[in-house]
Amino acid sequence: MAIDIKARLFDADRSDKEVELTPAALKAVGDHQLLWIDAVLRGDASDSTDLIEMLPFDQEAVERMWESTSRPNLSIHGEYFLLRVLALRPDDPDKPIVLDLAVGRNVVLTAHREPVEFLADLDKRIRGDTSLGGIDATDFATVLMDGLVTSYLELTDGILTEVDELDRQALKSTGSSDLLGDLVAIRHRIADGRRVLVAHRRVIAAMAGADFEVITGKGATPRFASITERFDSAIAAIDTAREALLGTFDIHMSRTAQRTNDVVKVLTIVSILLLPTGVIAGFMGMNIKAPYSNDDPTIFWFVLVAIAIIAGLTIVALRLRRWL
Repeated sequence: MAIDIKARLFDADRSDKEVELTPAALKAVGDHQLLWIDAVLRGDASDSTDLIEMLPFDQEAVERMWESTSRPNLSIHGEYFLLRVLALRPDDPDKPIVLDLAVGRNVVLTAHREPVEFLADLDKRIRGDTSLGGIDATDFATVLMDGLVTSYLELTDGILTEVDELDRQALKSTGSSDLLGDLVAIRHRIADGRRVLVAHRRVIAAMAGADFEVITGKGATPRFASITERFDSAIAAIDTAREALLGTFDIHMSRTAQRTNDVVKVLTIVSILLLPTGVIAGFMGMNIKAPYSNDDPTIFWFVLVAIAIIAGLTIVALRLRRWL
């Protein structure tokens, strides 16, 4: 498998540097250092032997994780743990990116097949002199998990911004012709994002378990508890976005119904005004001997005046009843 590897060594003396990943470099990692290995995988996991053999993780366990189904999972192996999570694509939440973490003593491996946005943001944020070497691999894993949850919150913030814009369009007297299509598209994004987020529920809960505390230590327990709270907040936020979208849909349907009523009202008023005209014109056009002369132009003007008077009285009656 072709693998693009980037290894960064953090030191507690506030210095970090990129290093070449070799068995010697792994053995040289001290107690006050942290080695972050980021691997972009391509192809089959069976071709990754050289990388896995260098790492302080069981080769078969890592390969099984890389070849397993694309669902979040957590497995504990003595002094290290393996974690699979799903990172979002901002433009397509329905197709998340699988991100695998292997967290051991002062070594963290992140493996994925496509670029992960929050990992790139983290890499930029911590570039330069830092004190990350002073934390252990488990604490760094909480930083990664926090970045994952933050990416879901950012997705929700983006959706809420779009919903606010749709609200503004829905409140216009003449809304967008494709507003309903936009609402449906956002509804699908919310559903996709929530489905992927909720799939982590079992993994997040396991991180707060007593068996996981054996590996991570009691000092990391509050940090994972904080991740659990943020995870619950992310679910609540995306539920809020869904409710906001339903509110926008209600506004859109109400405005649509109002515009329909306005059109019907105009057509009804026009019909009421033209009805007497049609009746009079039909009566005057009957093929019978009338008590007036059809050749007399006075009769024509009389009919016009009568139509105008009836129309005026109709409009007055509509205004008195506040129908117009």
